[in-house]
Amino acid sequence: MRMRGKVAIATVLAAAFALTGAVGAAGAASATPASATTVVEAAPALHATVPAGLDDFSFDSVDVAYTLGRDADGRSTLHVREHFVVVFPEFDQNRGFGRDLVHTFDGHDTELEVVSVTDENGAPRPYELQQNGDFLTVAMAVPEGSFVHGVQNYVLEYTQRDVTLRPDDADVDEFSWDLTGTDTRQPIGQLSATVTLDPALVAALNGDTACYRGFFGSDGTCALTADGGTFSVDETELMPYENVTVSLGFARGTFAERPAPFLERIPVLLYAGLASLVGAIGTIIVTVVRARRGPATGRAIIAQFEPPDGIDVATAAQLLHVAGKGMTATLLDFAVRRRVRLLHDEASGLYGVQALTGDGLDPVEALAYRQLFAGGATLWFTRASTRLGDAAAALRSRARNEAKHAGYLRRVHPGVLIAVAAMLVLALLLPVLHAILTLNFALMTVLLAVGINLIVWVLLFTLGGLAILRVRTESGALVYEHLMGLREYIRLAEADRIRMLQSASGAEVDEQRIVQVYERLLPYAVLFGFETEWQGELARYYRETPPEWVAGSSTFSTALPLHTFHSVVSTSRVTVRSSSSSGHGSGSSFSSSHSSSSGGGFSGSGGGGGGTHGI
Repeated sequence: MRMRGKVAIATVLAAAFALTGAVGAAGAASATPASATTVVEAAPALHATVPAGLDDFSFDSVDVAYTLGRDADGRSTLHVREHFVVVFPEFDQNRGFGRDLVHTFDGHDTELEVVSVTDENGAPRPYELQQNGDFLTVAMAVPEGSFVHGVQNYVLEYTQRDVTLRPDDADVDEFSWDLTGTDTRQPIGQLSATVTLDPALVAALNGDTACYRGFFGSDGTCALTADGGTFSVDETELMPYENVTVSLGFARGTFAERPAPFLERIPVLLYAGLASLVGAIGTIIVTVVRARRGPATGRAIIAQFEPPDGIDVATAAQLLHVAGKGMTATLLDFAVRRRVRLLHDEASGLYGVQALTGDGLDPVEALAYRQLFAGGATLWFTRASTRLGDAAAALRSRARNEAKHAGYLRRVHPGVLIAVAAMLVLALLLPVLHAILTLNFALMTVLLAVGINLIVWVLLFTLGGLAILRVRTESGALVYEHLMGLREYIRLAEADRIRMLQSASGAEVDEQRIVQVYERLLPYAVLFGFETEWQGELARYYRETPPEWVAGSSTFSTALPLHTFHSVVSTSRVTVRSSSSSGHGSGSSFSSSHSSSSGGGFSGSGGGGGGTHGI
């Protein structure tokens, strides 16, 4: 039916915007029968007034039965039945408890649907569903003013889809699932679980299975028994926040991948909308460029032969906007200060680092040192290990925060964020206005169906990127200019550098003094991109053997080629996990970079339950 008049169009437009805003709540509501549930949009409402002590109860037992199947499209399906035997205190404390179920797994929606919540006899229990980040909280509680006491049974039944993944490091499909979740705040006396496979899946098993128990990140194993297509695990005396993760491996291609979201082509927009978009992009570019340049003090750059006082190399890397070189420079800094020894197995080509002493390190350096050697005194930089990459990521984050707290870096001015947001919104609103005035219903439909979602994601991505951008302050500019003076000294010819040292010390500089200065500045040569030239200068003083902080018997240049060393360090792998709302690292979105079924997993490395808490 064709609509006439601008008033009718405006009415449809307003209704469409309202409908778009209600999609999230409607989707959650459709997951359960309306007669059995109440859907609450904001998860914090449950926890805002929770008194202390609500988590002081325990689980006598938790029995979980999983049925893993495959639908007509080849996608994985999961039916879950969880039976909690809860022991509440006899006094008036709890109305029930909340169970966090993951609805976002490996970056996608699992189409979680709660089927029922009953007691052990099948009698319905009241419950509410609350969105909570990557989780859907099933709040199983009696009404306000009432309480539950003693032993209570809760049977929770739900279904999910697309619960398997394909790890990057193994040619397999994998089901890796957390049974209770690493944010379960109560002890569990007995945990029993079974994973039953659809008969069609049994033949696709590749023989790789694993079971992990412990707090988040623990690689402690547990017993997983198999009986045909059923796998069982039984564990006792789980402490609060302790979890069990089960992993099963299947042949590659056993499960179909989740279809990619439908992408609409961007329609032609009015020139005004396009100009607004270009203006937003231009503002972003100018902001980023100015952030990298920072304020100028107006002073001439003077060559410096010592690093700035009180600034570690990782923080210096942040000020120089070369954060990716921070770990390489830090390792070299540790080495020349005799805190570590750098290793190079020339036969295999592997590089590594050996701990000597952690004395005299500032907080930023100490964090990196602890993470590097958390698993032992020697770390080899293998492709399978993520310890170096994780330590480098933590070092960058800590150094960025340190530079901010010291007043060297600041955030982008809020006015810039507002201007970018306004221009991006206009990039959508102006074409919508054009569609209304020209009665172009096809364009308006596309803009409402696609444009709103698109602009929201662009806003989140753009404003988030600008919000984490750091600009040098006036004090940061002074440190930056000192670093630029250090760069000037490093790039000088050796004769000019020695002449400067003599001028600074007022005396002749012997070879030992030259080596000490050159070693001390080697990490900064890496930050400035002069590592090859600087290594050549040092090699002239280490003609026969490398320095004591490099293990090896060949010359310095061959024992530790710095260009290759930096390449290995900067490309080290990182364990990627999505943070959950719980704050305990619950397995809401498992990183698909590692296979768990073949032995590379840990407790909390799967999807599945996020945890429990008192109500």
